[in-house]
Amino acid sequence: KQWKMNLVCTVPSILCILLVHMASTLPVSKCPSVCQCSSEYYVYCQSSDIGDDQLAGVIRAVPSTAVLLDLSFNRITRLDREAFRTLPQLKILNLDSNHIKELVEGVFTGLGKLEELNLRGNKVSTLSNTSFYGLTSLKELHLFGNDITSLPPSVFQNLSSLEKLHLQRNAIIELLPWSFIGLGRLQRLNLSRNLLKSISRNTFSGLISLKRLSLSGNSISEISSVDAFKSLANLEELLLQDNEIDNVLFMFGNDFYSSLNMVSLSGNKITSIPSHVFPNILNLKRIDLSFNSIRHIGGQSFRNLYLETLHLHDNNLTEVSREMFDGARRISELDLSRNRIDDVSTGAFDSFRETLLSLDLHSNQLTLVHPGMFRGMRRLRLCNMAANVISGIEQDSFKDLEKLEELNLSGNKFTTLSADSISGPVGLRKLYLVCNPMRKLVGFVFDDVADKIFIETNSTMLQSTSDSVTVTWPYMEGSQLYWTLSVTCITMGSSCWVPAYDAILRPYVTQVTIRDLAPNADYFVCVRPVFLSTEVNVSQCVHVRTQQPPPSNLHQTTAPYDGARNSAHPFTTSLFHTIFTLLLLTAPLRCLK
Repeated sequence: KQWKMNLVCTVPSILCILLVHMASTLPVSKCPSVCQCSSEYYVYCQSSDIGDDQLAGVIRAVPSTAVLLDLSFNRITRLDREAFRTLPQLKILNLDSNHIKELVEGVFTGLGKLEELNLRGNKVSTLSNTSFYGLTSLKELHLFGNDITSLPPSVFQNLSSLEKLHLQRNAIIELLPWSFIGLGRLQRLNLSRNLLKSISRNTFSGLISLKRLSLSGNSISEISSVDAFKSLANLEELLLQDNEIDNVLFMFGNDFYSSLNMVSLSGNKITSIPSHVFPNILNLKRIDLSFNSIRHIGGQSFRNLYLETLHLHDNNLTEVSREMFDGARRISELDLSRNRIDDVSTGAFDSFRETLLSLDLHSNQLTLVHPGMFRGMRRLRLCNMAANVISGIEQDSFKDLEKLEELNLSGNKFTTLSADSISGPVGLRKLYLVCNPMRKLVGFVFDDVADKIFIETNSTMLQSTSDSVTVTWPYMEGSQLYWTLSVTCITMGSSCWVPAYDAILRPYVTQVTIRDLAPNADYFVCVRPVFLSTEVNVSQCVHVRTQQPPPSNLHQTTAPYDGARNSAHPFTTSLFHTIFTLLLLTAPLRCLK
């Protein structure tokens, strides 16, 4: 009875195991020998050294139920007519990085369910009206990195379901009218890094669903101001960076006036912005005009826009007038860095003073900070004025900046800075003052600090010899308990005698000489005050270099710090050597006695 019970329980278990094993091995038996199959639906033949002679045999061995076939990184140079007719269920076909030169008529016949075709990185040079015949369900087509030179009219007319078309990094010289007819569902079109020189009218006719158009990295110098982007009523992003465009008049009067929210014109040859162009594009939120040669921006050029981000860095602006941004109501990020700005008019940012969060003015020619520059900016959190020539800050210049968290004044001409000059930002967390000829910080007394604050400035090297440096630091007065000194050798490949060293200095010390360093070596010296409050961090560092030693200077010592070492002076070492030698010489005489 027990034996029968065991048999009844064991047989079903064995059958289940066999069925599972058969189910897992069945697809493998149908898998091409040079490929890997995760099931009968997914066939991976990438990097299998498949050439033209083996391709037909590989395709015949692929299960007819396959939905994905990956033939990327092989040696395929041609595809025969109806090459994939035995794979009617295929949805994804990857032919990336082969050597295919031509798409013959009917090559994709039978692939009515294909949704993604990847022909990236091949050598296709010409396309015809029959190249994609039969791909009625195709949604994404990759032609990135081929040798295509032109697009015949109606070349994509059979791809009525296409949503994404990648044509970047080809050699397309010209776009003819009606090149994209039939692509009524296309949402993304990438034509970047080609050889285009102009965009004429009706080039993009029929692309009524297009949301993103990239034409970056071409040589476009001419865009028809009449109907250049006709019918693009749903366009949201227009990328035209890194071309040779010298004006923005083409932006006016196009069909995307109510849909466009981002335009990039960075890296062109634009010299001025007329007043009437951008206000016509009602929903524009981001404009990138960086890396041009803009010298003039017309009054109210950005009025009534929902603009949030405006990049004007790396241009030739010399001033920021009040009229320039008049009417721009919602800007939260403004980048004016790396221009030639020497003056910011009072009230220049008034139109968006309640919304501005980040203002970048670094690498300009500002000499003075005055109260009118930042008036009413109660929400500003980041202000960068590094790398100017600012030597002074007028009283109350920052009084309205209640929410300011980070202020960068590095790389200017400050010799003295008073805490009163930056009063106002009660929430200031970071103050950068490095690379200034700073001699003194006045009024920065941290007796009772509840919030964290980090101040970074630089020490100054007063003197350097072959084995020592003398440094002083600007922050001298305050409630510090003591100073910490750190010395780190940063010379690559050098056997520094003092690779790293830390010491504690008394609170009234204002300069220090660090001795017995390696000659001709680079060190990073930092002096930091230690406060009763651990929320305060003042860092004062300097990069120093010792000089070449004189020819007669051959001694080496290891003690790192003047006044805090137990090392011998060089003459002490010589005296010890002399006494030791005399003892050796007189030892035999003492023995004879």
